[in-house]
Amino acid sequence: MEKIVRSEPKPIKLWLDDMEEGAMAQARNLANLPFIHSHVAIMPDAHLGYGMPIGGVLATKDVVIPTDYVISLVVVGVGPG
Repeated sequence: MEKIVRSEPKPIKLWLDDMEEGAMAQARNLANLPFIHSHVAIMPDAHLGYGMPIGGVLATKDVVIPTDYVISLVVVGVGPG
């Protein structure tokens, strides 16, 4: 079930019923970035990450996020095991 948080400049679309407080704080921070395209999406398995929730998705406008930053945001949470 999709829920939408509209308290930030960009909406946060949630596909989960309950989210860790720290992960939600990260999603709120992302929704305040000026280069977010339309919204922040949070998938059902989301949890606290390093700067961005693991299980979070976002599209940017006129900005490319450097590979090492993407690795720290994504691969750390999706590592082996």
